[in-house]
Amino acid sequence: MELLRTPEFYTWKATLDEKGQAQVDSRLYRIREYDHFGDCRNLGNDLFELKWKSGRRVYYSVIERSNGEVALLLLGGDKNGQDRDIKQARKILERETA
Repeated sequence: MELLRTPEFYTWKATLDEKGQAQVDSRLYRIREYDHFGDCRNLGNDLFELKWKSGRRVYYSVIERSNGEVALLLLGGDKNGQDRDIKQARKILERETA
């Protein structure tokens, strides 16, 4: 599956330490190569979250295209800021799919 990333996703990922970035990259590799999302949850209205036991979250949407599905990585965060991050991810999704 093809992965697209928003500027907000890149900004968030840059704040992670080396181990955190490696964990995210590993999960994204499994999605890209095997369409395996692992622990995830449907938040409704085409918004989903990838979950880690550490509390890390990545918010995404799956978009249908003529050549297949694409995962749009919207934003990352953690359990503590989850409500705020979900609201922001919904705004980003609306902007990106308008």
